[in-house]
Amino acid sequence: MGTMVEEKPFELTASLEDYLEAIKELIDADGHGHAHTSEIARRLKVKMPSVTNALGVLRRHGYLNYDSNYPVTLTEKGVAAAERIIGRHRVLKAFLQEVLQLPAEAASATACRVEHVIDDQLIVRLNALNAVFADETCSAAIRQRLTQMLQHI
Repeated sequence: MGTMVEEKPFELTASLEDYLEAIKELIDADGHGHAHTSEIARRLKVKMPSVTNALGVLRRHGYLNYDSNYPVTLTEKGVAAAERIIGRHRVLKAFLQEVLQLPAEAASATACRVEHVIDDQLIVRLNALNAVFADETCSAAIRQRLTQMLQHI
């Protein structure tokens, strides 16, 4: 007569998304197809026990290959998740920097915080708005008006 407890599906936390993003960026930067735990710790400004704990969680859920004796590699699932996160960051940063005219560093820091909570529909819409602002002929009047309004903020 035991009760069945329905287990919630695993969802990446903001912290775990940051790990995937950092690992993908490190892998892309070094060209060797892997990242070292010490590099991950440095990139995220965390201690090694935090890295090994997060990597263990990500490994158990199929996002990466990790053994303490070898560098970290991403699985297909891990690459897809990391690329999705990085793409969200790029869209948000472009919107904040190009449309809302925030300085690059502030735009990147804000994008880093927001990328974890914004839904896909809004990302697609922000990306469309970014495209309008990138097209000088379509957005000249809008860009000028927005610049005027932002000067008063």
